[in-house]
Order: sequence, then structure tokens, then C-alpha cells
Amino acid sequence: MTKKKAICFITLFILLFLSSTTVFASDISINTQTDASNQNEQTNSSNTADVSKTILEVVDRSICEINLKDMGNFKKELTGFDADKKEVTLTLTVTNTMEEEELTKPIEVYFVLDNSQSMTLTYQNKVKFEYVKETAKLFAQELFKHFVNPQIGIVSFSSVDNSTAGDDGLSLALGTQSDAKLLLPLSNSQETIENTIDSYSDTYGPYTNIEAGLQLAMDNFSDSTESEKYVILISDGVPNLSLDTENTLIYSGITAQNTKQQLIDMEEAGYHHIFSILMGASEGDTPNPSAPTIEDGSRHMTYRELAEEIFGTEQNPTAGSFYFSDYENLSQIVNEEILNSMITTKDNSLKNIVIKDTFPQEIVDNFSFEHVTAPNIGTVTNGIDETDNSITWTIPELAEGQVATLSYKLTLKDNYDAAIIDQILPTNEKVDIGFETADGEENSSSDVSPKVRLKYDDTVSDKVLPQTGNYTTLFFIVSTAAIVIFALTRVNSLKKLK
Repeated sequence: MTKKKAICFITLFILLFLSSTTVFASDISINTQTDASNQNEQTNSSNTADVSKTILEVVDRSICEINLKDMGNFKKELTGFDADKKEVTLTLTVTNTMEEEELTKPIEVYFVLDNSQSMTLTYQNKVKFEYVKETAKLFAQELFKHFVNPQIGIVSFSSVDNSTAGDDGLSLALGTQSDAKLLLPLSNSQETIENTIDSYSDTYGPYTNIEAGLQLAMDNFSDSTESEKYVILISDGVPNLSLDTENTLIYSGITAQNTKQQLIDMEEAGYHHIFSILMGASEGDTPNPSAPTIEDGSRHMTYRELAEEIFGTEQNPTAGSFYFSDYENLSQIVNEEILNSMITTKDNSLKNIVIKDTFPQEIVDNFSFEHVTAPNIGTVTNGIDETDNSITWTIPELAEGQVATLSYKLTLKDNYDAAIIDQILPTNEKVDIGFETADGEENSSSDVSPKVRLKYDDTVSDKVLPQTGNYTTLFFIVSTAAIVIFALTRVNSLKKLK
């Protein structure tokens, strides 16, 4: 082979080499451009980003706190974060931090207790006196628990015996104030009060003069205008005697009129807390053989009719409150209904609470909203109201010590706006709260919020790398050219030797 042929052969290989490397370079260039085009399309061209290449991070855990007039507080805080699911959970809490507060005012209480002979009878295998004693002692104990220095006195009526009888054999004291006894003036000694209650039935009389007992109690209250005054009258029957009637000893008529007027006079004098309890409701519809007959004369008046003639009805009492009950219900009436009416508490509840949680537009557009837990108190809108980008939580009343909560989560949507990448996003724009206290309406707000940020993960690449076959071809061409040149050189060297 001539030298000229060898050069032509080498030139041919070089041309082939150049041709193959141009194509190879062209392939790399196209693949790189395609990859860049794909990434640009994912993050910019369509203005949406691929959530699978996105990292959600919390950059601010600030707690939104609002003071509710020093009676409670509101908190909104981030309570859950899931990086894999790209979601955050937020919890809203409203707490009434107040305690039940009793408004104590000085009190004076007089028990006006029936001490007639009928109280020695039994009902349900229990002496009637015992129902009264147990109830009165428990009531006294409760008063000392709830009030500071309560003053309690005890009056009994129907306490006159016949030791001073006149010619007719009846006591000269009947129909006078002596029909009642002041067993204990107002006292703040719990021990003395309980001992007096225990012994009030040691002596008893044959008649019932309720008016005398009420008058004696009223005469022994203090003149203080600061204290609240209470009368608790307990009897097992209607009166058959009143003041200034001497020995009339009749039911209804003048006796009923005088006793009723005594109740009216006491209320008009400012004694508004009168509780009259007549035991024996189970016998209420039984005619009383000693009572007058009804208008048509067909029967005697019943115990209930005699009672209502004086005390009115439970729905429309003559004065204060009236209860017609059986003996076993006495304690419930006195130690629950009456006691609760005496204990005045300050209204420390929060009412008509309306919480409006407003979201930024970026959150509404790019995150889905879902309730995690429903509110334990009140109601909340199902989702975000698109008219103002808010949810509204309404709580009718939050009592002392109560805590109301709800939770929701925000989850990044599959295709979100790429423009929010690297932005710090508040999870809410603001929180507005309106509420009511005993003093009126209040409003407050805050724009403090937990914040998140999105980072795009550009470490994941889908570029087309050069294939191993391209380098093999290049290596083959170069190696072949080198062998040919080496062979030609050796041939020429041998020719010269010959």
C-alpha cells in the first residue's frame, strides 16, 4: 500500500469519527434541552408545580392568643404536622377561666315550726317531728357552708298548754302571741342552732296558730337594711286559731283571713323571702270534718281547699312561695329548691361567642380544608366560606371552667401555584371574636398566625444520560485507525530493509 493510499484511508476514518461524534453531541444537546423544557413546564410554563417534588416546612409556630376580658382566652395553634402528606393541623381553643362565684350577702333566717300535737303522729313509720328536725339541721349546715356568719333563729307555734285554763277549760293564752315561742333568737352558733332544733318538740300544744308564729319571727328580725331576711314556715296542717280570736277555734273564716293578712303584711313590710310549706299533700283531697261545708253543703272543705284559702296556690301564692308536699319531699324542697334560690352567684359565663377565622387567598387556592374534630361545644361552618375566606364557630354559652375546642387540617393540593414557592405563608389572615358578658358586648381580634413555606426539590432529575454504546463505537474507530497506521509503518520499514 502506497503512502498516498494510507493517507486516504486514515482520512476516511477521521471523517467517520467526526460524523459519529457530531451525531453524539447532537443527541446530548437534544436530551438536555428536553429535560430543561420539562422542568420549566412543571414549575413555570403552566404556573403549577408538582407536589411530589415539593417540601412543606413549618417556619413559625407562633400561637394566636386573644384575651377575653380577663374572663377567658382564645388560642389557635399548630398541633400537627405531616411532612409526607404535606399537611398541617390547627386547633382552636376557647376557655372560660372564671370560677363559680357566690355573691354572699348577710342573711337572717327564721324557722317557724309547727309544734302541735299532730306532729307526734307517724308517716311511713317515721314521726313527723323527725322529718322537720332532719331537714332543718341539714339546711342550717348548708347555710354555714355557703354564707359568712349566717344568723338563724327558731320560733315554734302551737306551744301553749292548758296549765292556765279559764272557766271553760281552755288556756287563757289561746289566741294571743303566747301561742308561739321564741326558742332561739338570731344566732351564728351552729352548735346552738342544731341543739335547739333537736329539742324544739319537747313540749307541744293542741292547737295551730300560724299567725302567732309569723308575727313573732317578724318582730325578732334585726333592723339592718343590709341583710336579706328569710322565713321558712313548716306545718302539717292549716291553722285553727289566729291572733285576737281567743277561743274561736275554727278552720276557715276569721282564722284563714287573719293568717292570710299576716302573710300579706309581712311581704308589704319588705319580707319578700317567705317560704310556706304545708306537709300532707297525700291527704289534700280529704274533707276535714271540722271545716265548714262548701256552698252546696254536700261536703266539708278539703285540706287543700283550706290551705289554698290562706296560702294561695303553688303557681299563684299569697306571698312569697308556697309548697304543698308530702313529708318525704320536705328535705328536697328546703335543701334544694329553697337553698338554691338563696344562693346568688355572679354570672361569669361567656355568651354568644362568634369566632371568625379568615384565611389568606394563597391558602384557600392551594390548600384543601378539612375538619379533624367537630367542636365539643357550639357549631362551625362545614368549610371555608368563599365570600370572605373564613370559617365561623358559634358558641351560645361557655360556663365557668368550660373549654371548647375544634381542629382542622390544611393539605397542599396536588397541583398548586408555583408562584408561592419560597414564600412564607400565614395559615390564617386574622381571627375576630365577638362575645357577651354580664357587662355587655365585647370584640377582639389578632393577626398572629403559624406560618409555613414550600421548597421545590430540584435534586430529582430525569435527564437522558449518554449511552455506553456511543463510547464503544468511538473507542473502536480510534483503535482501528491506530492499528492501520501502525501496520503501514511496519510495512514501510520492512520494504526499506529489503
